[in-house]
Amino acid sequence: MKRITAPNDFIAGLFFIVMAALGFWLLRDVRLGTSMRMGPGYLPTALSCLLLAVGLAMTARGLFASGPPLERWYLRPLVFVLGAVLLFALGIEKLGLFLAIVALVVVAAPATPESRWYEVVVAALALAAFSTGLFIYALGLPLSPWPQFAVF
Repeated sequence: MKRITAPNDFIAGLFFIVMAALGFWLLRDVRLGTSMRMGPGYLPTALSCLLLAVGLAMTARGLFASGPPLERWYLRPLVFVLGAVLLFALGIEKLGLFLAIVALVVVAAPATPESRWYEVVVAALALAAFSTGLFIYALGLPLSPWPQFAVF
């Protein structure tokens, strides 16, 4: 049995292969079209093919090239960053863009023990102000900048 000499590349390649397979599965009922008359599934299918090719290449590299061993996984950053992204995704419509970004930064901050609360607050407010100005006022995206309170 072949020994994996670059486990980081091997695992990343497997991840890309799984994501490409997920893309193909989700696109199974979407019309592909042709190069001249592209359907809604043409570009996502092409990107899934590219992702599959990269995944296969990285997996092969993991088998034949040498690389560093896998590093230890830390649960704290994983939980806080994924939780922050989930909070942002679920809260952007109710909280508005500004508060959703502030919540994202504040919830993700404990992922590293080096975070200082005043730096987090300044970064959260600056990022929220910049993003709100850019996406809503400059680009005119149809997002609410502030919370929407239902009137009964």
